[in-house]
Amino acid sequence: MRSIRIFTLESNDDAKAVECLAAKLAEHLQIGNLSIQASGKGALLRRAGRGGALSDRLKRATRAYLKEESCVIFVIDQDSPSSLHQRRQEPNSLINQIESVMNERGLAGKVFLVLAVQELEAWLLVDCLGIFCYFASQRTQYRQDCRRKVSTNRQFARLVNRYQKGDTETIVEAEVGGHGPKEYLSEFSEEVLLKLNPNIRNVKKQRYQETFSAEVAEHVEINRQTLRRNSSLRKLGEVLSQFDS
Repeated sequence: MRSIRIFTLESNDDAKAVECLAAKLAEHLQIGNLSIQASGKGALLRRAGRGGALSDRLKRATRAYLKEESCVIFVIDQDSPSSLHQRRQEPNSLINQIESVMNERGLAGKVFLVLAVQELEAWLLVDCLGIFCYFASQRTQYRQDCRRKVSTNRQFARLVNRYQKGDTETIVEAEVGGHGPKEYLSEFSEEVLLKLNPNIRNVKKQRYQETFSAEVAEHVEINRQTLRRNSSLRKLGEVLSQFDS
């Protein structure tokens, strides 16, 4: 069995969510004999220590992982084309540091970069029905057969359809720092909570937060329809497919 390491350098929460989505991708794509592990930003210190430039620490951590795994896949957010362009102009930006690792002698074909275009939340938003079910399943009456119960409820289904985008990479305002997928998901979750309980109090405290991402990912369904909604998520699937035994 081949083992793959996914490295989310910007967040520990992202690691768990991406690991979940990657496992669902592998199942959907029928990739056999593949073990997927993920590490967050805290793993860099454990694997490479504190000394040296970031690029050197990334190389040490990557080489350490490659002693155990077939490849390392870095996953980082790409907020917007303008933001990406700005990062590429900065020699010490994370994307440039990762690409220097990819170009290191002996690492070609073993290290990959996947940009989560418009943030990890854009990957979660490929399945708004699944997101609705994350919040609904916290209530006893929806814990069993949740997707059917939500999709056959006219009001619930109407809300899901209103928020479901055909391309979740387009959920962004033009300016850097504008209203993006994270804010869009938070807004959607507020409406979900209000549909489930119109008398709910402190809805803003219960709406989506980044720390919920892994649990939300558990409810997201990866299939042909949902996968068409985000090309960067498909890119992750393409990388995984290279290790189909």
